[in-house]
Amino acid sequence: MTSAAPQPWTASDLSREQFVDPIAFIRQEHDRQCQICDGLEDMFNTLDQPPAREQARGLRSFLVGDLLHHIEDEEIDLFPALVQRCQNQEGLDEILWQLTSEHELDRELVDLIVKELETIIEQGTALDPVRFSLNVRAFAETQRRHLMWENRVVLPLAEKYLTAQDKAAMGRSMASRRGLKSPN
Repeated sequence: MTSAAPQPWTASDLSREQFVDPIAFIRQEHDRQCQICDGLEDMFNTLDQPPAREQARGLRSFLVGDLLHHIEDEEIDLFPALVQRCQNQEGLDEILWQLTSEHELDRELVDLIVKELETIIEQGTALDPVRFSLNVRAFAETQRRHLMWENRVVLPLAEKYLTAQDKAAMGRSMASRRGLKSPN
């Protein structure tokens, strides 16, 4: 049984109140990213079925919109705030460097995956199913490992060390990135 791809949030689906607690919002996005990985992996079983096109649309929309916003949330807002507040946390710089370099790999894999998703949307099948499969597996594997590090190490540090002002600034920036007014 194939799970339907989560429909992407759009500005009309988001409310500025969701950004009052930006760490909680990032955790929710991590859950959605896991669902996206599942949805991408499920695509292999349904490439020849009509629902694949609709599923491909939802996955493509998430990858080119929500995921890129999420990466910016971390690189522009979360990681710099952590560097500022957690200067004595041994190994944090290396962890953040690794996560940032994985974001680069994510962007590269997303570009390749999106091209195949667009072909599925237009033609009903992947141009190169083997390459699509390999790229999706690489993306899903790195995403799950990446999210584990963020959920187990980075977000607990953010919850512990970021000030209310840091979180408010993050929330404003994250909301603005999505075209919403500031939550506070």
